[in-house]
Amino acid sequence: MTTPSRIMHLVRCGSIALALLLAWASTISAETPVDHPLEPPDRSSPRATLSTFLTSADLAWTLYSANESGFKEPFRNARNCLDLSEIPPLVLREISAENTLLLKDVLDKIELPPQNEIPDAEAVATLRITRWTIPHTEITLLLSGEGEHEGEWLFSKATVARADEFYDKLKHLPYRPGKIGGHVEELRSGSDAIVLMKLVEAMPNWFRHEIADMMVWQWLGLIMLAASLAIALIVFLWLSRRWRSGRHPGSALAIFLVPLAMISTPIVGRLLMQRLFTLPGAPALTVRLLFSMVGYAGLAWLVATLLTRIGDLIVRFWFREARPLKKQLVRVIFRIATIVVVTGIALKALQILGVPVAGLVAGLGVGGLAIALAAKGTLENFIGGIILYADQPVKVGDVCRFGDRRGTVEDVGLRSVKIRTADRSIVTVPNGDFANMQLENLSERDQILLRETLPLRYETTRDQVKTILLEVETMLRQHSSIADERLRVRFDGFGDSSLEVELFAYAMTGSWPELLKIREDVLLKCMAIIEKVGTRLALPTRIDYVREAEVAAKTEKDIPTQS
Repeated sequence: MTTPSRIMHLVRCGSIALALLLAWASTISAETPVDHPLEPPDRSSPRATLSTFLTSADLAWTLYSANESGFKEPFRNARNCLDLSEIPPLVLREISAENTLLLKDVLDKIELPPQNEIPDAEAVATLRITRWTIPHTEITLLLSGEGEHEGEWLFSKATVARADEFYDKLKHLPYRPGKIGGHVEELRSGSDAIVLMKLVEAMPNWFRHEIADMMVWQWLGLIMLAASLAIALIVFLWLSRRWRSGRHPGSALAIFLVPLAMISTPIVGRLLMQRLFTLPGAPALTVRLLFSMVGYAGLAWLVATLLTRIGDLIVRFWFREARPLKKQLVRVIFRIATIVVVTGIALKALQILGVPVAGLVAGLGVGGLAIALAAKGTLENFIGGIILYADQPVKVGDVCRFGDRRGTVEDVGLRSVKIRTADRSIVTVPNGDFANMQLENLSERDQILLRETLPLRYETTRDQVKTILLEVETMLRQHSSIADERLRVRFDGFGDSSLEVELFAYAMTGSWPELLKIREDVLLKCMAIIEKVGTRLALPTRIDYVREAEVAAKTEKDIPTQS
């Protein structure tokens, strides 16, 4: 340590001792009872906020240096004098603490105006001011008009953001008499590990050189920490693959090993950094950002894996005997749930990182509307697929009639339905169109209507017609594949070239090939009955009636004249 550094160190130690004495005196006076022990610090005017900030910061550092546990309350009072609304919640504690000490250090070096020139509550009410800047500086206090600090005077967001810049400009200047500073250098170069600090003091001087607001030994320690965590993740990945590849007990749980390790990364990293060394604002933000990204990625991975496994277990145990379409629907529901939960985790991570999630969600809503309009057909087919999954008008393997076509369903996807027609070609119908069609599921029939018309010659007598009606009905009722209920055989009327007998019955089958066999057998037996009665089926015929006089005239015309 150089001679000027030793002198500065002795000056600071003397200042700390003086501050301890003042703090001891203040603690003695604080033992006397107060009328309002829960009254918050006064931030009703620029004068009150400035006084609260300086007094609270001095008391907090004094108690901290004396290893007193009560330093947190006054430090919180000093930090609450700053507008911290633009600091990401992820690093709010670290950045706000450093900015508080930076601003305290700056105020202890610049010349502040006399107390009577700083506006108090009465001056604020009289002049109706909402902004005050310390003379000859850009340090500004603003009246907060919203949030939990509404009506309080706070150091502006711009002032807080430029605290490091102000500190760098005044770093070479001495403190004003009686001021002890914010101890920024002690915070940046310090560590809670006594052994580590002794090791740093024993290192060569170049280890304590500053590069980008951090000392060389801090950079080396940070690199070693990041490398150690990366190696640990790689080891966990190797163990997970090794565990899953073997037949060890609980090998199915090995898939959760890496996500859990990723989730623990920011926790372990933050704990080690707190125990070993303190990082300044920008490096702390970057490191915490990287660690948090790993942690949230691990959380999303864990949730996605967990939901997928739960869906598989539900399908395996509760829907084991269910139709394939219902199993697929359960899996789709869990996939959608996974997407929703992972999106929620991502939005929460962005909120903690300081990204304006409300504006982002609004932008996504507008963009989603544009995408929805551009992909209207795709969304319509997707929703149609969900409707087909839920309603299940047809399933794979069913024979159905859609529109004026007919075929067997071979696949029901999220975009389209594939149907094989009778000529063995594949017809692909978009889900949106298929769901809006009038579908007839032929495979779901328990019986198939058998409706035929028997045309009898007009020469068939009335008694023959009655005999045919009786014997055909008897044959149908005795047929093993024809249902008795709603069966009828009736004389239906006089056709153009035949006497029509209607046959109405239900075949007890749902299979089309089986129906064709039953229909063939019934028709052959009807033919045998008609032949047995002594008549025949009619053929399409036409009879033309001509008057006798016209026939005689035509005949005389055709006879040749004799000479």
